[in-house]
Amino acid sequence: MEKRSIYLILCLCFCSMLCFAQYGTQFSNRGFESWANFGSGNDTNEPVHWHSGMSASGTFSSFLSKQIEPSTHVRPGSTGSKSVRMWPKSIMGVTANGNLTCGRMNAGSMSASGGSNYNYTQRSDERFNTPITRVPDSLTVWVCFRSESADQNARARAMIHGDADFKEVANGTFDPSDKLVATASRSFKRTSTSGGSFTWRRLSIPFVEQGPCHDPRYILFTITTNEIPGEGGTSDDMYVDDILLIYNPSVQMGAVDKDHFQMGESLSIPFTLEGTMSAENLNKEANQVIAQLSQSNGSFSTPIELGRVTADVTGSITVSIPMDIYQGEHYRIRLVTTNYPMVSEDNGFDISIQSVMQVAESGEELKIYPVPAKQFVHFSSEKTINGIEIFNASGNLVLYYHESSSDVELPVDSMAPGVYFARCRFDQDELIRKILVD
Repeated sequence: MEKRSIYLILCLCFCSMLCFAQYGTQFSNRGFESWANFGSGNDTNEPVHWHSGMSASGTFSSFLSKQIEPSTHVRPGSTGSKSVRMWPKSIMGVTANGNLTCGRMNAGSMSASGGSNYNYTQRSDERFNTPITRVPDSLTVWVCFRSESADQNARARAMIHGDADFKEVANGTFDPSDKLVATASRSFKRTSTSGGSFTWRRLSIPFVEQGPCHDPRYILFTITTNEIPGEGGTSDDMYVDDILLIYNPSVQMGAVDKDHFQMGESLSIPFTLEGTMSAENLNKEANQVIAQLSQSNGSFSTPIELGRVTADVTGSITVSIPMDIYQGEHYRIRLVTTNYPMVSEDNGFDISIQSVMQVAESGEELKIYPVPAKQFVHFSSEKTINGIEIFNASGNLVLYYHESSSDVELPVDSMAPGVYFARCRFDQDELIRKILVD
């Protein structure tokens, strides 16, 4: 199979995954782990779906030389093994800045800022375009920029545009300008001196919707060693790693189907997560969804944690009402997340939580002994007990019996001394009783 065919298959595989990552379209090969050749020899290496002078079009493209390569210097916390290194180079007395784009370069002028020099989206070739359907909240990327001048600025810029072969021209203009939807742009100083330490910085660049177009179709990203074409020292270099588009996150709590609970009772709380959770290029713990119970007056000034689950996607969390809280009629439940930090609306209505001392007794006689229990606890009833669940003071299930009998003996010698609560189920109702383990 020819190299071009292999490359196209790789591109298709990456593109097929775009819309499933991080709740929105992402750049393919955003960690720069995969590389491909556009010709013969290592000098034509470029990261898959990313481009420099090696794949440029235009009259003077043959004058461009290698200014990009894979590097093993990766950003802090990366799970990958490669980044992109780029550098400026003097070509026929003109400084060609290090340049990386998800589109394609065009070299049509010997003047660094000439109007025929531009990066562009080429819609006819899937290697040189990244489709997108909505504007992200921000763009994040890790950079290590080593420059001989403390005054020099590098630049990262993304342009979302409509259905056109959109150009980012070296003279600072866009063409066609009426297809511009939004931009995310940031100029930044060196992170260390030329040949110095590998000091990395994470850039977070917000998108600004500026129009005049409001129909997003493609995103064109460019990062360069100098925001001014033709300037910069040839001893400079820049490393780029782990680019990620961030979409506004949100959390919504699903319906709580009852307005009354008993202490120790369990419930399942559905939740919906949208947007970018646990951003993969941010060195933080994975997101946790935490269910919180208010105080008995509905205030969340000192919430009670009901339970938590690690999740970046929509799901549910099963929790239990604690045994050691006050009886009340005005409890509320809400969700909070850790990465990205958010707080949901509460459940929307007051919840009654009944203490164990207020649980209505069934008409059945129930004896529990001995008090305190040491090795076994004995349950005896005139009618059949269909199940017994024993909870600790935090509402956690520690022991259960799910058979039917009127006389049950359960071992408690492995349980820590303290107060526990036993829920005994009958055919029509149930009883909750306090037991003491010594």
